[in-house]
Amino acid sequence: MSNCEICYLGQYELFKDLNEDELDMLGRGSQSTIIPKREYIFTPDEPSNQVYMLKSGRVRISRLSETGKHFTLVILEPGDVFGENALFADEPRRNFAEVLDDAQICVIDKKDFEKIALRNPSVSLKLAQIVEHRLSEAQEQIEHLVFYDVQTRLARLLLKLADVHGERVDGGVQVGIKLTHEDIASLIGSTRETTSKILNEFKANGWIDVKKRHIILLDQKVLAEMK
Repeated sequence: MSNCEICYLGQYELFKDLNEDELDMLGRGSQSTIIPKREYIFTPDEPSNQVYMLKSGRVRISRLSETGKHFTLVILEPGDVFGENALFADEPRRNFAEVLDDAQICVIDKKDFEKIALRNPSVSLKLAQIVEHRLSEAQEQIEHLVFYDVQTRLARLLLKLADVHGERVDGGVQVGIKLTHEDIASLIGSTRETTSKILNEFKANGWIDVKKRHIILLDQKVLAEMK
């Protein structure tokens, strides 16, 4: 790890309202590191004494189900903050943070972050908005698990991924991130085998295509009408 000046904390939306002195104070207590794909940044029961900013790559936040399978809560993109629960309670980690692509992260000491948040209400407000959004996302996932079958959950996930990460290509919309069948299964609370079977059915029906691990939505109307 190295001193976090290379993190350029001022580029993150969360810290846009900080002055140079505040950014300098936060930077001095921070560190930058690159973590390889499929490594864990933290796991359950570890101390919650750091907050993380994602500079590049993707990170998956997940939790183990009662059956021992990972259930994905959120997939983070560059610019996202995570590990923020450390700021609200002195409790061990409850989730896994796994790197999906080689990631550069900025590690910020919890106490330094708290000092800045106390001095700058905009940071606290933005952080509260992030937490509220993630709670809403989690509530939506729970509702989908309760009210929809696996096929419908998969269709809704593909539509959401296309909306957030979609890139227009010939014939449809390509999901701009690569996900394994295991990754997708963990996002919809299913198994890899069932997810693969339904994806193959979607492809056979001409609703999607898959090229170089990128999913292309060919018929969004059909997917949206699944109930």
